[in-house]
Amino acid sequence: MWNSISCALVWPNGKAYFFSGNEYVRYDIKADRVDAGYPLPITGNWRGLWSPVGAGVVWTNGKAYFLRGAEYVRYDIKADRPDSGYPQPIAGNWKGLSLSRVDAAVVWPTSKAYLFGHYDTGTPFGADGYVRYDVATDQQDPGYPTSVKANWKGLDSPIGAAVVWPNGKAYFFQGLFYSRYDIKADRVDAGYPLPIHNNWPGIPIAPPGPPPHPVD
Repeated sequence: MWNSISCALVWPNGKAYFFSGNEYVRYDIKADRVDAGYPLPITGNWRGLWSPVGAGVVWTNGKAYFLRGAEYVRYDIKADRPDSGYPQPIAGNWKGLSLSRVDAAVVWPTSKAYLFGHYDTGTPFGADGYVRYDVATDQQDPGYPTSVKANWKGLDSPIGAAVVWPNGKAYFFQGLFYSRYDIKADRVDAGYPLPIHNNWPGIPIAPPGPPPHPVD
């Protein structure tokens, strides 16, 4: 059984992919459940990709990006494999990125990407925060990193994985729990967080203990 979701991606084929450790599942968005035959090992099914994969995000250019440690891989969705020459270092290729470790990433409908993770240099909000990254200009926006709790209503750090669903909602995964975030209202929906177990049919995640208190 999984104890967390470490990476979540929506592919342009009506499927989402969830990763944990060395395994992954393929989730049918319309059917709202994991496809039969999963989980499967990452090795042998994702050509040229690490196992575990690290954080992942689908960009607006037909590519997915996986970031792990100090390196990243650009993955061609149509070709179903990493582009030649990867992995490459994050430093120097993600302009201005000030996170020392990326734990989760998501592209908003505004064409801004949000990357959540660890920031080594001391900040008022502690070690975990997020940055906003401009997809068009390919660089981090000024004024970041900053606090998740102060800027994402109903969320707090750390974020394990994040994904935008085709229903106007984003989903944030933290350990055994998840929160549904209303993009238009810019806040977590009432009643969250909830357990991933039994709410995402077929994801082999452990049932939780007592739920955390929702963040005000």
